Amino acid sequence: MPCAEALENEPVFVKRTSSGFASTDLAVYLRDKGIDDLFVTGAVAGFCVNSTVRAGADLGFNMTVVRDAVLGFDMPSAHLSARTIFDVTMALLEADFAKVVDSTAVLPD
Repeated sequence: MPCAEALENEPVFVKRTSSGFASTDLAVYLRDKGIDDLFVTGAVAGFCVNSTVRAGADLGFNMTVVRDAVLGFDMPSAHLSARTIFDVTMALLEADFAKVVDSTAVLPD
């Protein structure tokens, strides 16, 4: 898939933990480049997205979650639907760690 391939000279950070910051040099790279504002997309809302956003906020980055570019899944053993987990996760992140917006707010017209 072309969109999943790194461009020439594009940095790639392979995480081995839930947060994109805990097991990589991402924060150092971003600070070296003077990047403070981050837009988060991906999987899974209640796990990696949650961990990455909270860690980034704790490190002083301005975090924005693109709500309709994040996915989640059901947790049948806990009797929780993907929608419930997703909505609670987004509400908690928005309460103290990030702005939560739809892609229309960040994509060009």
